[in-house]
Amino acid sequence: MDGPLDREINEQIRAMMETDPAAAAEKIRQCLEETDNIQLNIAITGEPGTGKSTFVNAFRGIHNNDEGAAPTGCENMTTNPTSYHHPDYTKVIIWDLPGIGSTMWPADKYVERVELEKFDFFIILSADRFRENDVKLVKEIQKMEKKFYFVCSKVNHNLRDEEQSQMDFTEEKTLKTIYEDRVKGLEELGLKSPQVFLLLSPDVSLQGLKELKSTFEEDLPELKKHALCLTMIIIYKQVLNNKKENFLAKIKYYCIISATGAILPVPLLSAGVDLSLICLAFRWYLVGFGLDTSSLNKLAATTGISCNDEITNLKFKNKLLKSSLISKALIHVANTFVMASKKEGVVSMSRILVAPILSFTTTYVALNVFVTEFAEKSHRIFKRALGLNT
Repeated sequence: MDGPLDREINEQIRAMMETDPAAAAEKIRQCLEETDNIQLNIAITGEPGTGKSTFVNAFRGIHNNDEGAAPTGCENMTTNPTSYHHPDYTKVIIWDLPGIGSTMWPADKYVERVELEKFDFFIILSADRFRENDVKLVKEIQKMEKKFYFVCSKVNHNLRDEEQSQMDFTEEKTLKTIYEDRVKGLEELGLKSPQVFLLLSPDVSLQGLKELKSTFEEDLPELKKHALCLTMIIIYKQVLNNKKENFLAKIKYYCIISATGAILPVPLLSAGVDLSLICLAFRWYLVGFGLDTSSLNKLAATTGISCNDEITNLKFKNKLLKSSLISKALIHVANTFVMASKKEGVVSMSRILVAPILSFTTTYVALNVFVTEFAEKSHRIFKRALGLNT
């Protein structure tokens, strides 16, 4: 499945993220201005028998028996994700997914097996009440920070049942009740103003579908932009994780130097070595994760966001400084213990065993904290630079 942008452009942006996040953000901003070049992969999902394949055809403006239509009917159940181009919208791909909860696609394995994270936007079809599998899909989509429409298909069945059971039946009242019930179910899951559509049946001529298509056409540019931003954030997270792993892998070398300094019986040598190591690594990590002043100013100038409150505020600096001070304090305690031991006639082996271990451990902990916090901070800032909530 192709992503929102061509593979070549993706690789260009990834390379920029490695060395110049501000340039990557600028390139992404340029891509966002050309929505016709952004691909949107829409997943049509829901339980079996909700009319997904028929909806795919109707959404594309064709009938079930037209050439190129998605197969429909009980004998043509969708068994694998199948793609269809939308004839009216540039780079919009419709994916007819297997039904969640079927024998072949059980609910507990559905998300992983269907690779739900690869899709950019979702249309969930439900033929009846708000069900457990609908809730599962909504929660997974929320977790991925993606958007969706909730479509009640085959509402004509609900109308027929209500007409037979109610003395004062009116179609308008029943449709309103069904709509409010679906909206309430989604709001209880934490969604604000969920987009719900009612279809008597997914037929190309029905007004409910006309309303959905009109809304989709208005939303399409923003949906494409949102899909692109989320994809870029995923790529940036991968870049950060690679940097993080590289930095973490090299921490042991700093720690070995720290431990060696603790062995030598030179006053204040250990504390001086550790402080120098921590300051050197601190600066290296800042530059590596694009959190140094120069990189942040460039990102702010490119995207218009303010980075001061995120990085250069006193609270954040003090937190990092305290980590360094704690490390120094523990090393000082180790040295004091050794000196006291010597006064009491304890063999100098105490220095060889205790001080290096404490020095190694405290340096290791401090540098791990820096790497982890810097990676998370860089991710949040870049996410905000693309206009996504953090």
